[in-house]
Amino acid sequence: MNEADRPLVIGVGNLHAGDDAAGRLVAQRLAAKNPGFDVFESFGAAADLVTAFEGRAHVLVVDACLSGAAIGSIHRFDAHTDKLPDYLNAVSSHGIGVAQGVELARALGMLPQTCEVIAIEGRNFATGAPVSARVTASIAACVSEIHNRFSPPSPRPPAPQ
Repeated sequence: MNEADRPLVIGVGNLHAGDDAAGRLVAQRLAAKNPGFDVFESFGAAADLVTAFEGRAHVLVVDACLSGAAIGSIHRFDAHTDKLPDYLNAVSSHGIGVAQGVELARALGMLPQTCEVIAIEGRNFATGAPVSARVTASIAACVSEIHNRFSPPSPRPPAPQ
């Protein structure tokens, strides 16, 4: 499988800003599993996102958000069919939000064939704050979901004769 066909998971956030670490922690945990897809960590700068999108057919971005939903809620968006909400920009400690980065890629004609965003609802984005327990549980759920979705199936042992 060439690079363009391999799914890319981008974890966005700041590891030192409480719940904002969610996307990058998802990426780190996926990378530790040696998945059959590519994983990239980003602070979320628009140029980083657009560059990571370049030449890719399938991209999934994971970030934290603050929409007012219950902490730990997992929001899912298809960048081609859903308007990404403003709250995907509101808590950005990384300058420009994911929604703005996706829109820049769209304007430049660089939006991947499939581009999805998963946002984990956080509450505390203060520098030095720990990741909350409910966000930690959602990180684990996202890691499992993404790994199961994109990892190639394990070969089955031959049937007994």
